[in-house]
Amino acid sequence: MKKKDKLIYVFAFRSSFIRKDEELLRKYFNVVPLFFNPLPRWKTPLSFIKQVFQLLVNIRNCKGIVCQFAGFHTVAAVIVGKLFGVKTSIILLGAECHNYPGIQHGNFRKKWLGKATRFSFCWASQLLPIDKSLIEFRNEYDLSEPRAQGFKGINPDIQTTTQVIPHGFDGEKFKPNANPPQAFSFITASSSVAPPVFQRKGIDLILQIAPKFPRCSFTILCKNDYLKTEDLPNNVSILEAVPYEKLPEVLASYQFYLQVSIAEGLPNALCEAMLCGCIPIGSNVFAIQEVIGNTGFIVQKRSVENLEEQIQLALQNTDQESLSAAARKRIIEKFPLESREVSLIKAIQK
Repeated sequence: MKKKDKLIYVFAFRSSFIRKDEELLRKYFNVVPLFFNPLPRWKTPLSFIKQVFQLLVNIRNCKGIVCQFAGFHTVAAVIVGKLFGVKTSIILLGAECHNYPGIQHGNFRKKWLGKATRFSFCWASQLLPIDKSLIEFRNEYDLSEPRAQGFKGINPDIQTTTQVIPHGFDGEKFKPNANPPQAFSFITASSSVAPPVFQRKGIDLILQIAPKFPRCSFTILCKNDYLKTEDLPNNVSILEAVPYEKLPEVLASYQFYLQVSIAEGLPNALCEAMLCGCIPIGSNVFAIQEVIGNTGFIVQKRSVENLEEQIQLALQNTDQESLSAAARKRIIEKFPLESREVSLIKAIQK
């Protein structure tokens, strides 16, 4: 059996899509994972020193460096890569291409994190965003935030080679249940409901809109580190700690999926929910509108009134079964798991 080339894999947090990419890369490379722990903040310099040492130890006979996300953890990777003639690819996921100071989100709202991110972009061999909106995007959804978004929208002079490679999703794992979903049920997922994620994910809008639809149920799938149950509207509930393998069954039990974020990359939960047959309702930002297409409902402006209007349209739709089937079909056709594998491996091997 042919010996696999060595590949260094750099990341600063663990998530389902980062684990999936690592599993994918292991099929073709001898992957050396390097975890850069950014927390607590005062330990960042120590994490940087540790990372430099790990890079120098592993760079020998290395064929490439792949980084998930960009920030402080990619500075040493691109420098060591340049010094030793090893190509560095950075997969762009979202926040490193955002500047939303009003909700404390995005690398470029912070001076030194922004500088580290820009340096990484300029010194990398190639940038691999998961959606074209992360290259350049004009924000027309939340008018209280800057219009120019995307790494070139914020830094027009960056010339690094760029290739869009969307995430891929497993239509066999994520699929509708045998039983129909609960009528008038809505779900949204978030890593947290504490500020500033509370605003960025649009949880505040959902809590305001829920009392206007008393016959509907609204579920927030998240770690509840902020909201008190007694303060929630009667038709809003928190669902915590669902194992990833149980997620398809949970998503498929709901009729609608809400993704009314202010800023995103290509939201995995939205795509997985659509595979499970959920009818999507999403905000007019980044990849959300491209993901939904004509299979759901788009909230053009960030307001309770605009969200209420789209929910009304969704509830009044007389062909919800067709919309549900179309939503699943769209993800299967636009974001197949195999397509990401082929494109990502080709980009790295090239």
